[in-house]
Amino acid sequence: MAEDKKPTEQELSRRKFLTLVGQCAGWGGIAASLGGVGVGTLKYLVPNVLYEPSSIFKIGQPSDYGVGVDTRLMKERQVWVVRNERGIYVLVGICRHLGCTPNWFPDQQRFRCPCHGSIYDMQGNVRGGPAPRTLWRSGVSLDAVDGQIVVNFNQRQDPDPKGTAEGLVVEESSREVSPFFLKI
Repeated sequence: MAEDKKPTEQELSRRKFLTLVGQCAGWGGIAASLGGVGVGTLKYLVPNVLYEPSSIFKIGQPSDYGVGVDTRLMKERQVWVVRNERGIYVLVGICRHLGCTPNWFPDQQRFRCPCHGSIYDMQGNVRGGPAPRTLWRSGVSLDAVDGQIVVNFNQRQDPDPKGTAEGLVVEESSREVSPFFLKI
């Protein structure tokens, strides 16, 4: 007769161990699923907010800017402050071709886009390259309280340019109007 073999203590502990591992894996999977649902629920309850700088900002007193193009706000606010004999205006530093950032070359008195070669003059007119429109001008005003220049980045002047032998040009007198030009 075959003798009945009884499981040893080692085999029972191995069996219990494997059962325990299986249960832990199962409960761990359930806990991970519930945790994921909880995180998703909390993320749903918290609004998606972009913390960007204000699109209306002060840039200083008119006396802070000399005649010509001032580039100190280009990195921070993506604008150039331009002063001529008649007043101040602010050009938005976004190329109208594909949205690149042009550079100011004071020796040439030109803005040049490094990506596709658009060239703009100090007034924002297109003097060369593929850009289909002139540079935008932002809205500008003087703060009644402290006399600082206030720039409204969302308010943009976008006139229809005329094609000429020199490029796409907008008559400067039509661009020097409020709120896009500050007479000083």
